[in-house]
Amino acid sequence: MLRSKTAGALSALLLAALGVGGLSSAPAHAANANLTQYVDPFVGSDDSNAPNPVGGGAGGSTYPGAVTPFGGVQFSPDTPTASPSGYRYSDGSIEDFSLTHFDGAGCPNNEDLPLMPVTGAISTSPGSNWTGYASAYTKANETAVPGYYKNRLDKYGTGVELTATTRTGMARLTYPSTTSASLLINTGRSATGNRSGSVKVSGSEVTGSVTAGGFCGSSKTYQIYFDIRFDRAPSAFGTWSGGTVSAGSASTSGTNTGAYVTFDTTGSQTVQTKIGLSYVSVAGAQANLTAENNGWDFNATRTAADTSWNSMLNRAQVTGGAAADLKKFYTSLYHVFQSPNISSDVNGDYRGFDGAVHNSTRPVYQNYSGWDIYRSWAALVALIAPTEAADIAKSMVLDGQQGGLLPKWSQQTAEDFVMTGDPGPIIVSSMYAFGVRDFDTAAALSLMEKASNGGTAQGSPIRGNQGAYTSQHFLSEPSDSLEYSASDFAVAQFAKALGNTASYTTHMTRAQWWRNTYSTESGYVQPRNSDGSWSWPLDPASPSNFTEGNAAQYTWMVPYDFADLINDMGGPTTAAQRLDHHFTQVNAGQSLPYYYIGNEPEHGVPWAYNFARDPAGTADAVRKVMTESFTTGAGGLPGNDDLGATSAWYVWAALGMYPATPGADTLAVNGPQFPSVLLQRPGGNITINASGSGGYVQGLKVNGAATSHNYLRYPDLAAGGTLDYTMGAAPSSSWGTGASDVPPSFQDGATAVPAAPSLGTNLAQGKAVTASTPCGTAESGDKAVDNSLKNNSKWCSKATNPTLTVDLGSAQTVGSFVVKHAGLGGEDTSWNTGAFQIQTSTDNSTWSPAVSVTGSRSSRTYHTITPRQARYVRLAISAPTNTGGDTAARIYELEVYGQSTGASAHAITGLAGKCVDIANSGTANGTHVQLWDCNGSGAQQWTVGTDGTVGALGKCLDDSNSGTADGTLVQLWDCNGSNAQKWTISGKQLINAAANKCLDVPGSNSASGTQLDVWTCNGGTNQQWSVS
Repeated sequence: MLRSKTAGALSALLLAALGVGGLSSAPAHAANANLTQYVDPFVGSDDSNAPNPVGGGAGGSTYPGAVTPFGGVQFSPDTPTASPSGYRYSDGSIEDFSLTHFDGAGCPNNEDLPLMPVTGAISTSPGSNWTGYASAYTKANETAVPGYYKNRLDKYGTGVELTATTRTGMARLTYPSTTSASLLINTGRSATGNRSGSVKVSGSEVTGSVTAGGFCGSSKTYQIYFDIRFDRAPSAFGTWSGGTVSAGSASTSGTNTGAYVTFDTTGSQTVQTKIGLSYVSVAGAQANLTAENNGWDFNATRTAADTSWNSMLNRAQVTGGAAADLKKFYTSLYHVFQSPNISSDVNGDYRGFDGAVHNSTRPVYQNYSGWDIYRSWAALVALIAPTEAADIAKSMVLDGQQGGLLPKWSQQTAEDFVMTGDPGPIIVSSMYAFGVRDFDTAAALSLMEKASNGGTAQGSPIRGNQGAYTSQHFLSEPSDSLEYSASDFAVAQFAKALGNTASYTTHMTRAQWWRNTYSTESGYVQPRNSDGSWSWPLDPASPSNFTEGNAAQYTWMVPYDFADLINDMGGPTTAAQRLDHHFTQVNAGQSLPYYYIGNEPEHGVPWAYNFARDPAGTADAVRKVMTESFTTGAGGLPGNDDLGATSAWYVWAALGMYPATPGADTLAVNGPQFPSVLLQRPGGNITINASGSGGYVQGLKVNGAATSHNYLRYPDLAAGGTLDYTMGAAPSSSWGTGASDVPPSFQDGATAVPAAPSLGTNLAQGKAVTASTPCGTAESGDKAVDNSLKNNSKWCSKATNPTLTVDLGSAQTVGSFVVKHAGLGGEDTSWNTGAFQIQTSTDNSTWSPAVSVTGSRSSRTYHTITPRQARYVRLAISAPTNTGGDTAARIYELEVYGQSTGASAHAITGLAGKCVDIANSGTANGTHVQLWDCNGSGAQQWTVGTDGTVGALGKCLDDSNSGTADGTLVQLWDCNGSNAQKWTISGKQLINAAANKCLDVPGSNSASGTQLDVWTCNGGTNQQWSVS
């Protein structure tokens, strides 16, 4: 329906196109505030000014031009050194103003249909020297606010103003008084080079099309049709093709082509132009322009754009807080709502992924940076823009139905298959988990299952390594494997919600294959060979075999099963220490073992502290990232904005919660940045209040009921509600720190990793130390008892057979020890201690060996002994590394504990329901380990250590002589930390690290007394074990 040409009517038309008008039936909302005043479109448009900026992804790669919420036109300047976004704030000249841009993608993209106002004769072909027409500008003349951009081209004395509607752009050009005021229209240029173009001048209208593509090296292309109208007829026109300019020519086509129109501005210096785009046809572009911007009231169009942005930004009204915080928050929210982009015409026609034209009664969207946006963006849009989110989910399903699978990384009308994993299911599942229902869920699940079974889209698989994944249950590159498992988790949750139990079971089983990427020896996810053996050594900081990250960063990418990861690490205390070390830097890039906010795999890691019962750690980490890595200048983003993903992180952080488990409905809590937040939603408003000063949560009430949980679930907020926080200046020891206070982990599909023993108080912490000469003054012995991994705190010594002695201050009962080696500090695991002895003494003179370890490579070793009295504990190192290639001993922590109070003993049951048993309860080295009727005796109570050891009666389950042959017998032996005593629980299999074979009942003989062995894993029932 056409409307009258007034600002109010234009606003109403645009808001209706965006679905905003539907809010009239929602709960009563607060009056719209002027929130666009806090938005600075220049933020993120230059290299990051945060600490440790990273090359390549250093800046946000944002653009400052005119766009409306989710608008299909992004009318913005392009500058010379601005790849990949088109614009760099510090560039001093402008090459053109083009109609399409991405907010922060990592590869050159778009910049379709460049326009450039010039004066003077078109004597040199723009086709051979486009950049020769560039113009310098004065920074003081440049302005950008939501929906409006203004500048002045110094070379031509010409003012440029830009605004936009959903499908059109509009420019007001103020030339000097001249007879040669021209506008260059380039149909042969884009960020990645055009394949072809066509243009036709017909009086005051120019029509045509451009064909471009090549995003991130893809062979895929897209075609955009355009209609350009002017508010007066040109006095002259022409075209160019390559290096030839043809004055008076009205049309041309091919590569490197374009047209120009010239105006006489001696009477009136202002020329207005508006451009309609369509992915369907020229007629579609013309209809879009007529429907959305049929008049010549530039100011009304600008006002409508501002109104549309205010309507969107008012979905989240925050009050209080510093001006800089308001600016960062609303600029981030502005970026969140720029993508994806509406691609359907006003009549509902759109170009599908099958290349055909289809029609939809709802807006259809395109452009999905799937790998980036699934982690935080999807849940945020679902929460605060559910109508738009439903249309986006519908659009993704349409893309899948027409193109083969849910989008992975699509540009315009084609799938480009950029990045790894299978993010489409996670996006859709996350939106569903946060309340979005109005899309074809059955079709969505079918498309998810098709991808997980190796299906293709436009002739190529989304999961290129699915065959190896399903046969090996892991991929050699851990980042790829983790991405597949994350997608499987999302499919499982979605299937469960739809009542498909079979699909849920299948995909949850696959989701738990993340465990096959985690080595209990190194303490990290790490590359693994196709035969199941681990690549050694591991440098946790190396990006080799990882996608845009490293082992130290990807180890935390199991957000749906942090409970098992934390137990694998040794429990909450060790996990929190490792997180402390990880946050030594917060934008460290891909080659340091620290946090990297500039890339998405780590976005949720600050909230991992909540799972480790340390919400204060989350508060500290989030605050540090918000303060250091997000600022209010052009360098205000820590890395590519990736179509709103990085900005979505900031919005969540400021709201005080984060969707910690992509594909599920969990929100980990960190406390809001502002004293008052109102989220205005159709289904019910959410009010967030924060009383008290400081950054640490002291208490939380959800709809009036106090809770100590450091997390929320979406159903808590689905119908609206109130969150009341009490904040304080110091961490609370009682809120969010209990075992039952942590967010849920999802452990269906595999046997849970046994709970790490509760060790109690570290008796060595802060005690006096005597140590061999340190490598440097900052690496003295006291660093090994400071209970910290922060800032690489360690004792290092190059002395021959170095020792570290701790005086506990008085005689204590000691029963266990933890040694944290080089790998836990992010160093190469070849530097983990190879051989050492832990000794005890009551007088610092007579020493008794407590633990002897040889052949170790582990980053963390845990040792239990029969409790004894000791005042002094000495670590005596005989092999400082496990490869012999370095002479320095590196010990990050030596921890001493009394008798463990929470170590869990388990029966291990297998064939015929019988138990793994120590023959005759013997404790001599070499005692047989056998199958026996379960009787609950100590000979059948096994403790699974966080270092992978399995022990009973004070000794370890051992692969005899580290044998690798099928049939090697299993025995009891003194614990020594070797791989012969390391076992990995994989599904229902117990896999020995030395043999890379499974614990096995020979010949499936279920008779009591059958001695167990190791055998090539085959999935037989004689290799199926349950740890209970």
